[in-house]
Amino acid sequence: MKSRSILYTRQPRQAFTLVELLVVIAIIGVMVGLLLPAVQAAREAARRMSCSNNLKQVGLAMHNYNDTFQILPKPGFNVRDIIVNASSTSSSQSWAVGILPYLEQQAIYDQYDFSHLGGARGFRDNPNNLLLGSRPIATYVCPSDGGRKDLYSPTSTWVFPDGTRGGLARGNYGVNCGAGSAFSRTDYRIRRERGPFHFGGSGNPNEPFAATFAEIRDGLSNTILAGEILAGDVRNDIRGVWMYASSNYIAGGQPSYTSPRILLTPNGNALDDLQMDRPGACGYVGEPDRHMRCIAGGSRGFQTARSRHPGGVQVVLCDGSVRFINESIPLDIWRALLAMQDGTAIPGGAF
Repeated sequence: MKSRSILYTRQPRQAFTLVELLVVIAIIGVMVGLLLPAVQAAREAARRMSCSNNLKQVGLAMHNYNDTFQILPKPGFNVRDIIVNASSTSSSQSWAVGILPYLEQQAIYDQYDFSHLGGARGFRDNPNNLLLGSRPIATYVCPSDGGRKDLYSPTSTWVFPDGTRGGLARGNYGVNCGAGSAFSRTDYRIRRERGPFHFGGSGNPNEPFAATFAEIRDGLSNTILAGEILAGDVRNDIRGVWMYASSNYIAGGQPSYTSPRILLTPNGNALDDLQMDRPGACGYVGEPDRHMRCIAGGSRGFQTARSRHPGGVQVVLCDGSVRFINESIPLDIWRALLAMQDGTAIPGGAF
């Protein structure tokens, strides 16, 4: 029997032409271009929600503190009795130390040495406190400002118990020190400037101030308790150091004696002496982070509320609710939210 051979006819395989390949690449590029912003937006939404939860926890801790002591925590204190004796803010501990027990951080609070907290000795003579301050507190950190360096002037002043030099951990929330300057006693005395917190100045009042809820006469739902700040990421820029009193506050303006006086809304642009975003007084060398603006010529950075959330910042009001403040908010409304006794009505839809 003869075997039959079956012949198969193979069709020639066609390759992609250059034009087809370019079209496919272009389609993929368009798809990536469409999907990437959506992914980034989803991630930012998650970060913003986490940040909102942090602010909510800070607000609840403040309320629990107030329930215990019938007053909000001093923005800076230098002895354990943080209600009565808060006579110095020079290198003293911040409000963020005072509310640690109400943030499930009792263990860190209990390890603090409160015997010498004011002045340079508050840090130099308490290396154990420095070590505690080097620990990041997750509740104080906004994920959108993640990756900030934890350097705080690593000189011989900051020496840990093992003899090594190091920095203090940073956070992203500051208490509301009013519509004026956080350090001017003149602004503190003016009703339209006064906020729930203040650092005082020479003369009277000459000590850090914290309000009772009864003193917030504009209403707890119309007054900011705390808001977002950006943490410094270079040496000598103290902004955001959670345990240091002069590092975590927000305020509405420079002291009234400066000329011209500078008032800013959230994320506002404070041009420095060369009309550039070059905050040299904040410790920067070379090209600065454009978000980290402040006014040159002063020892402290100008700290209006700032964040890396697109379009604005988040705040917790004195009633404990968290709100997103658009950076385009009118200046007079923003300053009314910072002041606690100015009598200005907050229009509906302001936030």
